[in-house]
Amino acid sequence: MSKNLLIELGLEELPAYVVTPSEKQLGERLATFLTENRLSFENIQIFSTPRRLAARVIGLADQQTDLTEDFKGPAKKIALDTDGNFSKAAQGFVRGKGLTTDAIEFREVKGEEYVYVTKHEAGKPAKEVLLGVAEVLTAMTFPVSMHWANNS
Repeated sequence: MSKNLLIELGLEELPAYVVTPSEKQLGERLATFLTENRLSFENIQIFSTPRRLAARVIGLADQQTDLTEDFKGPAKKIALDTDGNFSKAAQGFVRGKGLTTDAIEFREVKGEEYVYVTKHEAGKPAKEVLLGVAEVLTAMTFPVSMHWANNS
């Protein structure tokens, strides 16, 4: 199921020449954030006035898509000791991926076998992921920014 998301920023008076680039920046940064965080969406609409920037994300997924990644590790001849047990190299590799040696499989690549592990990461609810939108907004840049005095 998908929902819509509205983000509205209240601003000091933006000069007219800053409004259009700010709209573009907000749309691009928001789209990048959602894509990198595996949240699918249909469309992003941007609205603005001199004192507001707003983004409406249409058809936003309720949850991230699940992620399945394959990782290539050391060669089989390095991964197994002379007794056929997993070496420290293989154990360190899987531990670094947050897995155990039970997840190891061997695949042939260009005539040599290598350790491979497959890691599955379940998608998080969009509500959790969207907490990161604040960082997207604070990273926006403007050609003119207000500076406030540090009065003591």
